[in-house]
Amino acid sequence: MAEAATNDDLQQSIRDDRYRLGQCPNCGTQLFKIKKKGLLNKTEVRKPLTTPGLVERGQCLKCLSSKPADVGVLAAAAIASVGEGKEEGDNPQPRAAQQQPNNATAGETVYIGDFNEQGERHGPGELLWSNGDKYVGSFVSGLRHGQGTLYFKDGSEYVGAWERNVMHGSGTRRFKNGDVYIGLYANGKRSGEGRFYFANGDMYYGNWEADQIHGFGRYYYNSGISFEGTFNFGRRHGKGKLQKRDGELEIYRYENNTRMDPGVRWSADRTKAWRLEGGRIKRSITIAEAVSIGYQCEGAMEDSVPVDDMHVPDVPNVT
Repeated sequence: MAEAATNDDLQQSIRDDRYRLGQCPNCGTQLFKIKKKGLLNKTEVRKPLTTPGLVERGQCLKCLSSKPADVGVLAAAAIASVGEGKEEGDNPQPRAAQQQPNNATAGETVYIGDFNEQGERHGPGELLWSNGDKYVGSFVSGLRHGQGTLYFKDGSEYVGAWERNVMHGSGTRRFKNGDVYIGLYANGKRSGEGRFYFANGDMYYGNWEADQIHGFGRYYYNSGISFEGTFNFGRRHGKGKLQKRDGELEIYRYENNTRMDPGVRWSADRTKAWRLEGGRIKRSITIAEAVSIGYQCEGAMEDSVPVDDMHVPDVPNVT
């Protein structure tokens, strides 16, 4: 069991590395040309590539034609719609994860599959709604229960576990615009540990509650900046660390997405520090004073490592 978990972690690490390099997370095909922009080349711009028969405007043609249940393919779909990156400011805001319908819409249905002695849908089957939605998977006593796939009429889909007609357990949700969520559900909503690939190239990994980013997590911007800290229903709230592309680290306390003074900036080698007020450097400070400010920011003063080398640990399923 532990060996399987280790292998899963390794495969996810490989997919994340490919993602950062502009490659298809599933097969490694190059999907984007990455350029550096701005002062000291701090900002990345992703330009979608086209390779006849292989890649079409950043879309991996091979993987997009594979089975939807393949998690790696679904992760690749998140990269498929990435446009050119935008230069981020000093305090980039996290994107909101789009909402999702929990069930197919109402309408007449046609069922093809097995029944139990009571005449209820039971076992493997297909359920088609008149609006174009379709469910293919397991039924128990008339309800979607077990493993199944719900294809929505807009081309998006959910692949994963069901309990009494709602998404519940581990699943993957692919949206029409290319966003992809891979993680846990509870009563039809994203809850617990999950990973969200935004179509613009951003990625969040951490805790969720009621379909929103909530609790501890890490947010990786397509510019190369990363944020690690706590969220309150989609907004940064509590201690937070913002890692720059050049290795500099800023530590703040956040309230409702707003940085509260004072903050502290550490140099890339952690030998120099500056006091921050209003998002600007106030003055150079000693290491001892920087550590003290870090403690004021709820203890978020430990060193961080460059984003490219950061290993994402397991996140507990609590908020």
